[in-house]
Amino acid sequence: MKRLVVFFRRNRTKIYFAVVTILLLLLFTFVVNMGIIVLRGQWSLSLPMTQWLTFLVLIIGNLSILFWQYLRWRQSESLIRLIRDLRQIASQNSDMTIDWHAPYAPKTQALINVSNQIAQNTRKIREEERQSERSKDEMITNISHDLRTPLTAIIGYLGLVEMNGDSISAADRNKYIHTAYDKSNQMKVLVEDLFEFSKTQAHDAVLNITTLSLGDLFAQLLASYELEARDRHIKLTQMTNPELIILEGDSDKLARALMNLITNAFKYGDGATFIKLTAQVKESQVEIHVINDGVAISSDAIGDIFDRFYRVESSRNSKTGGTGLGLAIVKGIIEQHHGEVFARSNSELTSVIMTLPLKQIGAGNEKN
Repeated sequence: MKRLVVFFRRNRTKIYFAVVTILLLLLFTFVVNMGIIVLRGQWSLSLPMTQWLTFLVLIIGNLSILFWQYLRWRQSESLIRLIRDLRQIASQNSDMTIDWHAPYAPKTQALINVSNQIAQNTRKIREEERQSERSKDEMITNISHDLRTPLTAIIGYLGLVEMNGDSISAADRNKYIHTAYDKSNQMKVLVEDLFEFSKTQAHDAVLNITTLSLGDLFAQLLASYELEARDRHIKLTQMTNPELIILEGDSDKLARALMNLITNAFKYGDGATFIKLTAQVKESQVEIHVINDGVAISSDAIGDIFDRFYRVESSRNSKTGGTGLGLAIVKGIIEQHHGEVFARSNSELTSVIMTLPLKQIGAGNEKN
């Protein structure tokens, strides 16, 4: 008895369609026979003609019923299978895709396609979340490293002054205090860069949008680097095409991005003889280049330089005074302005290219 119950439960759809199909066939046969009898009486059909007509109508009609019921059964089976798979996916909180097709049930196939698209999007979101968690862990490790190194030096040098204040010479005391002061400034720069970087990553960040002249912005920035450029024998130049380019943007943030790029060119562009800022309008966008002829960036590193805490140097050290956040801040600022940034480098020139829209459109911006 139990086996019979299980059999009916597992095959209830097939049994239902089989019974309905048999009933439809019987009903159709009865209706056809009654109709033929009526037609024979009205049209005076011969017996052979009546038999052939009955046979032909029954064959066509029964085959149509069988085909139609088969399609309905396949569609029903596909829908039941889909519901079962979706329940399994929901119970497991899974991003599993459905790997079968329903060629006889276009609506069910459409549901399968939507379900697979949702699963793929869920998988992508989960992978991005995992990547974000890994990035956070890496960021915490890097921050700890970069803060601990100068902090250890500060504690060490100040400890020498504190414990051996009476026995050390004035020159050594001044040296230790000066070193501790330099390390404190390194920590200050790192904290400021971290704060600036966090602002570029905030989803609710608001830009103070104003209209500005790129030529004037270039001139102001290059003027602030004249003394350093003179000491390093580096020529600073600018060029805009057309000469007057009016851009909508947050002038302070764009200035910060350009300053980071110029500073990077000074720090890492060993052997450079010039640093050049150029801007050219291309349709509704402006393309800004920061160019130097210093040492090239390797092809292996060129794609990673805008990642946070990334340094081209083979070992993590602070000999150049960098925090590894400068270019990440640049990328964040440019993306806040709905732009893109990338770098090109060869044996002759290294260029950082920024593409920005001339007009800013977005609800998260404040215009003055």
